[in-house]
Amino acid sequence: MCAIFGGVETSIFEILYEANKQRGTFASSVVGLTENDQHVFKKSGSINFDKFNYVDETAYYLGHVQAPTSAKRIWEYDTSHPFESLSWLVSHNGVLTNHSKLKRRYCSFLENPVDTAVIVNLLEYFTQLAIAKEKKINPVKIIKNTLKLLEGTYALSILDCNSNDVYLARSGSILHYSKAGGYYSSMDGSNLKPVPEGTILKLNKKTKKWNKAGTFEFSSPFSFI
Repeated sequence: MCAIFGGVETSIFEILYEANKQRGTFASSVVGLTENDQHVFKKSGSINFDKFNYVDETAYYLGHVQAPTSAKRIWEYDTSHPFESLSWLVSHNGVLTNHSKLKRRYCSFLENPVDTAVIVNLLEYFTQLAIAKEKKINPVKIIKNTLKLLEGTYALSILDCNSNDVYLARSGSILHYSKAGGYYSSMDGSNLKPVPEGTILKLNKKTKKWNKAGTFEFSSPFSFI
């Protein structure tokens, strides 16, 4: 099992980390978003926040905790969440059933065995395709084109590294968001709303509210928690 979560304040983020830690301590990560940059911290095991060095002027935090997967049971930086490309950063909870097929078709060069690596490379594929056609980059369209290809289950936090915009999407897997701008893999809690399947939510940087940014086609053969 894995869990994704995020929030505005360090204290809330740490609470979310502790609440989700039961879903896996094989690996942990924190991504701090400042105005124009991303600061990624990944490690094996759990995080001791008493010794953690937060980056000044961080406006938002994204986190992930991970249990060992069937694809990778020895911790390495490149096979742990979040997964990164030139333009995107993705954390994932769930299991894709067609990642091998997608890898062969869209990113045969990819050596990473973890299914999430296919997602971030698909996002980059559609980004570079738009650039090659000299079209204006439309992040929501790129996300939609990527998600409609995925089969299986997923709860995703997706970061557009060019704009520092954060998006959420899910199919099958559990994912909730709060009015205070947080999100996490949880089935209950006050002031929480489920992210609707097939809906892309975008975080408003100023208000820290989640707004609907678009919809996408999805295929979920079973529900995964």
